[in-house]
Amino acid sequence: MFEFGDWINRKRHNRGFGIQSPSAFFFITQVLKEKRPYYAYRELDRIIAECGGMSRRDARELFRITNYLKPDNCIAVASVAAAHAMKAARPKVPFYILETGTEKEFLEIMDKCTEPGMLYIGNTPHRSALLETAMSRTNNRSAIVIEGISRDKASRELWQKIIDDQRTIVTYDMHRYGLLLFDREKKKQNYKLKR
Repeated sequence: MFEFGDWINRKRHNRGFGIQSPSAFFFITQVLKEKRPYYAYRELDRIIAECGGMSRRDARELFRITNYLKPDNCIAVASVAAAHAMKAARPKVPFYILETGTEKEFLEIMDKCTEPGMLYIGNTPHRSALLETAMSRTNNRSAIVIEGISRDKASRELWQKIIDDQRTIVTYDMHRYGLLLFDREKKKQNYKLKR
């Protein structure tokens, strides 16, 4: 549940107020909060309605993030809906789906693609181990989305640990999920956005 001060901070950053970085301002206002329709929304909405597991709003947001970042590969762990959203944005790149997301399966995939382009980690008990493995192999273009960062106390503690980690450069806290970017040319920053 939100506290009032947390809500004010999220509301302020949601529209770009108080954000000094031009790239972060653009990303928030033109990618995350984009209102115009995209070419794949209708088909994506139909698929998400059939498979469930993610709201239409989150699926569209993940689609826009993937479309903007243009990763070299996409990996979805424990979320079929996220897999469809990323695949709709980047249909021609190598794509991997892990239903359960054990560390052994993940290491096999990481050996194929060396570093994660766009990684979505859903609700899996192996989340911490997968995250550690992925973060040790990231490059400046890598992005990781973690589902359920505010679900419970353990998830909030994991998210705080991720923010404090020196390998993560820019983090976006969307309340229901978090986005990690690793561009080492940027200044370390955490943005809390209203959902």
